Amino acid sequence: MGDRRTHLANERTFLAWIRTSVSIMGFGFVVEKFSLFLWLDKRLDKDISSTSLEISNLLGVIFIGLGAIMGFLAMLRFVKVEKEIETNTFRPPVLLDIMCGLIFLVMSILILYYIADWHSILLLAR
Repeated sequence: MGDRRTHLANERTFLAWIRTSVSIMGFGFVVEKFSLFLWLDKRLDKDISSTSLEISNLLGVIFIGLGAIMGFLAMLRFVKVEKEIETNTFRPPVLLDIMCGLIFLVMSILILYYIADWHSILLLAR
């Protein structure tokens, strides 16, 4: 049986991953709901392209999905590490770390694309 502190450290790590995944999902929810404001502006005859609405919806759904995947992987990691602690065969897992890095890379690229699209819309509106 592993040391109690080791189990508690594993639990703290798990909870940190869960907080991160919930944050990403919350950000996705905000981005998706932002499309509601775009839709209202479009209904008020403002020059908002349909592409912006679609991108906002898609980005929100992608972020929510990525957050859910991250939470699921965190759970798998927690269970795996608990078993390894119990059998004294612990090897540090890197899958979730790599996944998190890739998620943030994808998020950055998508946000940059979205901002660039908005920038071009604002320039065309002048």
